Amino acid sequence: MRYSGSAPFLAASAVIALGLTSCVGDDAEVDTGDTEAAEETELRFAHVYDPEHPVETCGVPAINDALEDSGLQISSYAAGQLGNEEELLEQVQSGALDLAVAGPSFLGVWEQNAELFDATYLFTDVDHFEETVNGDIAEDIWNDLRESSGLDVLSSWYYGTRHLTSDVEVTTSEDLSGKTLRVPEAPLYQTLAEVLGGSPTSMALGEVYLGLQQGTIDGQENPVPTIASNSFQEVQDYINLTGHVIQGVMVVGNQDALSGLPEDQQEALREATADAADEVRTCIEEEEESYLEEWADSGEIEINDDVDVDHFRERAAERIPDEFEWGDIYLEIQED
Repeated sequence: MRYSGSAPFLAASAVIALGLTSCVGDDAEVDTGDTEAAEETELRFAHVYDPEHPVETCGVPAINDALEDSGLQISSYAAGQLGNEEELLEQVQSGALDLAVAGPSFLGVWEQNAELFDATYLFTDVDHFEETVNGDIAEDIWNDLRESSGLDVLSSWYYGTRHLTSDVEVTTSEDLSGKTLRVPEAPLYQTLAEVLGGSPTSMALGEVYLGLQQGTIDGQENPVPTIASNSFQEVQDYINLTGHVIQGVMVVGNQDALSGLPEDQQEALREATADAADEVRTCIEEEEESYLEEWADSGEIEINDDVDVDHFRERAAERIPDEFEWGDIYLEIQED
């Protein structure tokens, strides 16, 4: 546990916050001056994305709008204020944090099958992604995650479709031969880089701009909104529309803490995070379209849509099912 020094204090604070409305007995006569405020429970919600990201600008307001009159309210901590994704999940698991947003690869640390939702060319489009993460296969995985760790996935939000930026135009994997590609630090992403044809190297997202500018790395891959918010278009010549991962992130809570809420509030929270998924998807898709149109007009970065996606998809199919324990589930989702 990374927060060995502060976790007990945070956990106690979270318990106090969740139990605040029950501290006054039914027969006690206490003048709060504001009955509605006294009955409202605040839940702390944390993520690593910048304050302008749709998770914050679209997701958080949508949750709070849906929670109106429920007695619950979300207070958000953006941009990694409370830690990185791994640390946020540790805090939720320990009860020190109410809700966090984390990607499948990080959930895979707690339940290996969860990481498959980050797999290369798993989904055909965003509709296929939504059907799967809200379907029976995902439900089984989320149940296993809940039983093994106490982490409870309330909802899955579309994060974006990942594309490759580079200093060369990429049509097939041969174009990345000898090139260094930055990817997140996870075995699944190491395989992804090799499927795309590059040599994988791990690097913190905040260091990628300088790495591209100085030529330490030759390319990187991310959704369009992430590329834009980090200004990678300033230091790369091409965005190659590989569409290699249609990616989501999950809103995760602590099963024991959430079960301590009244049943109507538990249901309201689940419905609110599900409603917010629609808002986040709309915002992400609007940003994807807007940035690509802007770049096409400005020429700031050249958009390469002449990508042999079938070539990359076949390379993924040759490796992924055999390299990961959830390979059979990967094939089942593709067949669906």
